[in-house]
Amino acid sequence: MAEDFDIESLLADILDDTKPLPTQPTVAQTVVNVQLNATGNQAGSVAMDDPETFLESLMSDEPPKLSPMDVASAAEVCAEMALADAIPQPPVTQRVTKTTEDDLNRDAIDDILSEEEPVMAPVKGVQQVLHNAIDNIFADSEEREEGAAVKPLKMPTFTADDFAQTMDIRNFATLVTLNTARWHAKVKDRQAAKSAASVNDADEGAFEVRKRLLAGADSMLKTIHKAIDEARAAHYEMTLPWTTTSMQDVGRRTGGRLLPNTLFVEYTTVMAQKKQQMQDALAKFIPAYPQLVEEAKKKLGKRFDAREYPNASSIASHFDLSFDFQPIPKGDDFKGLPQAQLDALAAKVNDNTRIMAENAMQEVWMRLYDVVSKMAERLSSPDKLFHNTLVQNVRDTARLMAHLNVTQDPKVESLRKKVEKYLCQHDPKVLRENQTIRMQVAAHAQSIIEEMNK
Repeated sequence: MAEDFDIESLLADILDDTKPLPTQPTVAQTVVNVQLNATGNQAGSVAMDDPETFLESLMSDEPPKLSPMDVASAAEVCAEMALADAIPQPPVTQRVTKTTEDDLNRDAIDDILSEEEPVMAPVKGVQQVLHNAIDNIFADSEEREEGAAVKPLKMPTFTADDFAQTMDIRNFATLVTLNTARWHAKVKDRQAAKSAASVNDADEGAFEVRKRLLAGADSMLKTIHKAIDEARAAHYEMTLPWTTTSMQDVGRRTGGRLLPNTLFVEYTTVMAQKKQQMQDALAKFIPAYPQLVEEAKKKLGKRFDAREYPNASSIASHFDLSFDFQPIPKGDDFKGLPQAQLDALAAKVNDNTRIMAENAMQEVWMRLYDVVSKMAERLSSPDKLFHNTLVQNVRDTARLMAHLNVTQDPKVESLRKKVEKYLCQHDPKVLRENQTIRMQVAAHAQSIIEEMNK
């Protein structure tokens, strides 16, 4: 059972440099190996002809209008795009409140991403993409242009120039990298796309067909993916980015992630459980795999191609969930070089350490701002409905802030205490039934947001 899994065995597995590396798959299209170091999403969807282009259009200055049914498809696209690094991280922005927003639909999309697809929970960029799509369902073009204005969220400074000399962050955190591999059982079918174009008297490049290799027989495969996805969600939740790419930059945030030492035991426990869940699901999937392929063969008909399937003897090697821990580099780690080079390298490493600590704390600030501002918005109007996750997200964030404040910034700690004192005390049921308490909590949330904006 997962709960009986020994943490020491996980660490032994991590430290064992004799274990064989996962074999590279023989079918390039059917397997994606990913090293997850930062907020990233992954590509592949059957919901849209061209998922990458579709998501780029949603993130453009003039996103397309979508019907409510299109939004459901958009949610599916983003959930599947969570399986490959293709969606760029948008710049941090503070959206201007619009009166035309449909809050229930925005909440519904949040739930699709944060509950049914746990991997998406920490990926705020994709949530914002879908929020923008929701805006376009309920507003015409003039309203959209007027309401789409954004302004950068002001960030305080968390580190001084001499941060690396005055504080050894290695006493408070370490670096961790999550590595995953999975077989998606999906490929592009160019011949089917060509046939579709021919039937419709269209250009061959007008269609893209994605084939589900285990069509209707992939429930066991989804169980394996679910364990990997939940591990990734926990990985992002309990860590911070450690990179010189700031939250104001567009693009992936690469590099290992910062794990507070106070979360080390919790992190390894959760990861050990998720790894065991994946292994248990894989143990059921492997013996059933040949029969699942036979079932898919009947459903795919003429489009079945045995060459697109990994061999049954090697299918296990196409899945992986592993972790690497590394110490945070320090300027005086270099040895054996001329002193001038040592000094230059040390200065560069220490300067990067300050920048990366600053960027990590920016994410702490943004996480707090996101959940508190949403609570302020939802609770400020007595007739607005909200999900229980509105309160739980604030509670979870406040709990993590005690660990994620790796620079021990007094501003963050002060805000965390206020959030715990004023925003976490009442259950959702109380906030729905008692308008007085609801307004008081909304006022406290707004006050915290105003303090952060200063």
